[in-house]
Amino acid sequence: MTVYNTETTELPENDFEPSMVNHITILRGVLLDASKGSNVTKSGLEGADAVTLYIPVSVEAVDGVTGAAKRYIGPIEFWRTEDKSALWTLSVGRNCFFVKGEAVHPDWTVQTIEAASDDVYDVTKVDFKNFGGDMSHWEVGGV
Repeated sequence: MTVYNTETTELPENDFEPSMVNHITILRGVLLDASKGSNVTKSGLEGADAVTLYIPVSVEAVDGVTGAAKRYIGPIEFWRTEDKSALWTLSVGRNCFFVKGEAVHPDWTVQTIEAASDDVYDVTKVDFKNFGGDMSHWEVGGV
């Protein structure tokens, strides 16, 4: 699974013009449960989550470009941190989405990624399940 945290920055090397930056994290050892039909049937809502991504706390998280290890931090701290190179997060909204498999495209927009893959999901919810030990995990909804 590949998680994208995207932001727009104004960097000196780009003459302070707004530019998109993708913070790409590959997660190994996750479970993607795609069950939209079941969710719509049970909830009656057409907008029910298309997928649920289960991410164990012990997940192997690496930078999509460099392969360096990354660690999870909460979204508020992540977005406030200047150097995000060793960090990853999960946040609800357009600036966080995930792609099935290892899809590393540092310069692509979300629209380009969506056009190239059937399995691109915006994060719609993030629930942390703290069961202790090896069972602690995040449940991430996506559409």
